[in-house]
Amino acid sequence: MVVVFDVKIYLGDTMAQISYSLGKLVLPLSKIDLDKRAGFLFIFPAVLYLIFLSVFPFLYSVYLSLYDVKLTRLDKKYFVGLENYLNLLNDPLFLKSILNTAILTVSSMAIEIVLGFVCAKIFLSLREQRVGQVLRSMSILPMMITPICVGLIFSYILNPTLGIANYLLSNVGVEPLSWFGDPSVALLSVILINAWQWTPFMMLLMLAGLVSIPDSLYEAAELEGAKWYHVARWVELPAIKDVILIGIILRVIDNLKLFDLVYVTTRGGPGDATELVTFFAYRQDFRFFQVGYGSAAAVLILLISIIITTIAVRYLRRMQND
Repeated sequence: MVVVFDVKIYLGDTMAQISYSLGKLVLPLSKIDLDKRAGFLFIFPAVLYLIFLSVFPFLYSVYLSLYDVKLTRLDKKYFVGLENYLNLLNDPLFLKSILNTAILTVSSMAIEIVLGFVCAKIFLSLREQRVGQVLRSMSILPMMITPICVGLIFSYILNPTLGIANYLLSNVGVEPLSWFGDPSVALLSVILINAWQWTPFMMLLMLAGLVSIPDSLYEAAELEGAKWYHVARWVELPAIKDVILIGIILRVIDNLKLFDLVYVTTRGGPGDATELVTFFAYRQDFRFFQVGYGSAAAVLILLISIIITTIAVRYLRRMQND
């Protein structure tokens, strides 16, 4: 391809035309190149979306975390450097919120994995029957409901005076419980509600993994006289460990940013019994108007999520390579 540039210079009535050629430029536009350009054009709006709604807020939060600034006077900022982060690490309430978040995450994940695996095994045995398909479709309904609605539903179910839960307990001779008002029970209530909503998610992941296991492995285990728990321990769990790890990564991230369920049910109480890191950041920003302090807490939450995700992904890659 020859590219010619013409430069025309007008000086009064005289026109001087300068033409020169750059020679042959080989610019092959293969189908692959065109596909790459088309792909870039398609993902460009999504990239802009991420920049404006993810990257920019994060960078602005990092910026605010370095200042002493109040929500009511955003025009007055005082640079404090890492002081907000140091104060967080010495704040008993923040440390308590981290502990509560860790307890909720580990407990919820344990319940979801165990119940999810049991339900996946049940649906695997019913996959050829129509009733199994109907039950599987119905089982995913909890994860289709927004956490706000889930919190409202269980606020009525676990109401200490009018809730059906205490009514059923009283019928079997058990004293009614203050599900959200007792510090020793409140966090457990949130954990159970959270696990109820997201166990179907883990069940679907495990069911997809179990379906992909070759029948020859089950036949070999049967010939060896393996019991059902031997099959689960030595055949099924090793085969779906990658799927389980992916589910754990996604659920850990979800639990680290859990806010709406706690906001509707307990508001972080009673006391600090259900104070999570997200609710701590919310309090600092919108109740105490300490934007810099709350931004520092939000940045730490994100850093914790990144560290956990990075470790889990590297471990997953190592398992795949092995």
